[in-house]
Parts: sequence; structure tokens; C-alpha cells
Amino acid sequence: MTLNTAQYQGRIFDLLVLRGAKPIGDVLLSQTVFGPDSSGEICTGAQMLAQRWALEFLTVTGSMTFLPDRGCDFMIAFYRGALRSELDVTQAFLAAEAQIRLNLRAEETDAMNPEERYDSAELLGVTISPEAVSLRVNIVSLAGNARVIILPISVLPIRTVA
Repeated sequence: MTLNTAQYQGRIFDLLVLRGAKPIGDVLLSQTVFGPDSSGEICTGAQMLAQRWALEFLTVTGSMTFLPDRGCDFMIAFYRGALRSELDVTQAFLAAEAQIRLNLRAEETDAMNPEERYDSAELLGVTISPEAVSLRVNIVSLAGNARVIILPISVLPIRTVA
């Protein structure tokens, strides 16, 4: 496959963190930013948008003092144990999506490629266990491109040192 680099001129790009995700077909995720055979990868378009969305979703509002309005309240509800049913998760997701929509659109400009601008996110599925919640989310760009991401969120036991 030949890469047409002209379509990427003048566009911004991001470090690829959600590695291995395929828009269609098998999803073979690797939880590494840099691998033994790679010094890192970059992404743009809908993949970059999906990463921007996931970062906002997993960031607790107010946790970054230099950007106090960024993030959303989903993780707070999760850590408080308030998400006990699929309905609880769905309601928390919808509230989080509204916060994320405001945050992402506030940083976007008309000069950005429509593939990298936020249109919507849809919760496709929820799996709940006593220790974790897993969400399947479809992120759609203004250009209509989409990426489905899986967010497994677990509560890790806190260990204290005496």
C-alpha cells in the first residue's frame, strides 16, 4: 500500500496510544506506547479524535489544576460505587458525553480537518462486574468517520505502606 502523504500536509497529528485498533475486523490491542521494534507511532483523523475523547472521558473534572474544566464526572461516579446497573452507567455516560462535547468543541477550530473534529459518541454496550465496568463506545467525527473503542475500567485495590 502506498501512503499518500499529500493528504496529511498542514494537519496536526498525535502520538498513537490506542495501538492495534482496527476500524473493521479483529481488534488486537497492545497496551504499549513504544514497543521493542518501534520508537512510537503517530495517528491523525478519527483515531486521533478517539484518543482525545478517551482522554477526556478518563480524566476527572478538576484533577488538572492547570485545566480545571477538562475531563468529566464519569470516573467519580464509578469510584464512588454509584454505577450498579446498566441504566446507571448509561445515565453517567450521557452526562459525561455532554461535558466532553463542550470540552472538545471548545478547543476545535474551523481550520481543523473534519475527521479530527467531534460530532458524537454513542454507548454501544456495557458489561458490569463487581470489580469493573467495560464500555464499547462509537466515536464519530464531523466528517462521519467513526472508531469503536473499548474502555475496560477496573477498581484497583489501594495498598498503603505503614
